[in-house]
Order: sequence, then C-alpha cells, then structure tokens
Amino acid sequence: MRRNKFYQIFFILSLLFLISCSRTDKYWHAGSERPYEINGTEYYPQIHYTYAAAGESSWYGYDCHGRPTATGRKFYKDRLTAAHRTLPLPCIVTVQNLENGRKVKLLVNDRGPFAHTDRRIIDVSQRAAEILGFRAKGYAKVKVICLPKESRLAALSYGRKPYPDSPKSLR
Repeated sequence: MRRNKFYQIFFILSLLFLISCSRTDKYWHAGSERPYEINGTEYYPQIHYTYAAAGESSWYGYDCHGRPTATGRKFYKDRLTAAHRTLPLPCIVTVQNLENGRKVKLLVNDRGPFAHTDRRIIDVSQRAAEILGFRAKGYAKVKVICLPKESRLAALSYGRKPYPDSPKSLR
C-alpha cells in the first residue's frame, strides 16, 4: 500500500516537473534577452519598447534565406522583417527612408547589423529594402520608431509576456 502511494506521488511529481520544463512556444530562444558580445562589443537588449533613432539601414537576403533568426524562426528574404542589435525580440517598428519618404512596418525578429556599426542601426529584409526603395543602392538613411501597441501583440503571438512601453514603467 505504501509502495503504491510512493509511486503515485513520484509519478505526479515527475509529471509536474516535465510540464514545468515544457515551453508553450517551441521557437523562442530566451538567450535573445541576455547581453551578448560580437567582435569585442557588448550589446544589452532593451526590456521596453521606447525607441526612436535615425541612421543608416542596409538589407540582407540571399545568404541568410532559410536560416534561423535570433528568435529561432526562419528568415525569409521576401517577408517584412528586420534585425536590430538591442530592440526587444519580437517587436514592430516603422522604418522610413529619409531620402524618398517611403515607410514600412517591420517585425524585428533578429539581431544585427554587425557591419559598419558606427552608421548602421538596422538591417531590413530584401523585400523591405525594395518597398523602401534602396535595394539597388544597398543602404539608405532611415528613421526607426518602435511601436509599443503592435510590439505587445507581436510578443503575445510569440508566446511571450510583453514588455512595458517605456523604461519609466519599469520602476
């Protein structure tokens, strides 16, 4: 009798342990929230959605097509996505080409750019570069703004708890 009780408790505890170890989103990589280092430079991902900056954008496509992003999902050059060094993953941004005024909303789901980091603030997918009108040139001056409401929805779609809108909300 005691032996059966022991096995029942052991079974229940084992089941609870397995459930606690499982993830609701098989794609999420928690490491995308941790500080990381590339080429001797340390990066600290944001834990809020306040961001607006102007700088240079480049695009990526062929060499990364089908490869996993920092969130674990595959990159497709024909989707409206982007890579940023520190924005929360995932989040939604508007990117405006300051040279021609074209604008597009993008899902930030990867890390980068790591080339020419003194100028480049975001890498966009090949399709986004076409819409923004700089695919042929390869780069453009852009303005990037993070959209908190859309970013919270993106986080939920990835099975993540959304971050606060701003650093002030963290206090």
